[in-house]
Amino acid sequence: MSTVNNNVVEQDTVVLVHGLASLPFVMQPLAKSLGKHFGQVVNWSYSSLWSRIERHGRGLAALLRRLDRDEGQGRIHLIGHSMGGIIGRVALAEYMPQRIGRFLMLAPPNRGSHVARRLAPFLGRICPPLHQLADHDNSFVCTLPPPRAPELGIIAASGDFMVLEHSTRLGCERDYIVLPGLHSSMLWRAETSEQVRHFLEHGKFRRG
Repeated sequence: MSTVNNNVVEQDTVVLVHGLASLPFVMQPLAKSLGKHFGQVVNWSYSSLWSRIERHGRGLAALLRRLDRDEGQGRIHLIGHSMGGIIGRVALAEYMPQRIGRFLMLAPPNRGSHVARRLAPFLGRICPPLHQLADHDNSFVCTLPPPRAPELGIIAASGDFMVLEHSTRLGCERDYIVLPGLHSSMLWRAETSEQVRHFLEHGKFRRG
């Protein structure tokens, strides 16, 4: 687990969850940016390739429980990129923190990924999440119940060839926006960091 702490007035905690075949360093630019404004940023690390999404969800739920016990802190916000957003959905279904703040999903395959569907027949035995993230009606991700998070935001990437824009939507999100960038490079853009911060602070994205 990698943590960024800053001496700021804001007491909220932000938990970052990276996606499939990724590592926490991909989220580090976002972690550094948010660390200037929030009391604690936890850049959560997990082994994404070899285990099913449910296992990762239980691990994240355990982290949320531990953070929720610290009554001296403020709200707990959750940000998941790609499969990290799906893990966030599973974790919140298992444990909803009493101090839950806002849940933000970045390029999430809420309705599956066509790339995962194409790779699953070849790599699914060694990488189970590929089957779970496929974009067909009976896949794990497509049969998940809607997230119970009170304030949900979704950011899609305009140049995303991994998760198409229509696959990111749920219909129950409070706000939705499409930003420039590719599936992962969106994480390193200043505009993404600014919109993430704005949503965590205001519950909506900045327009105009």
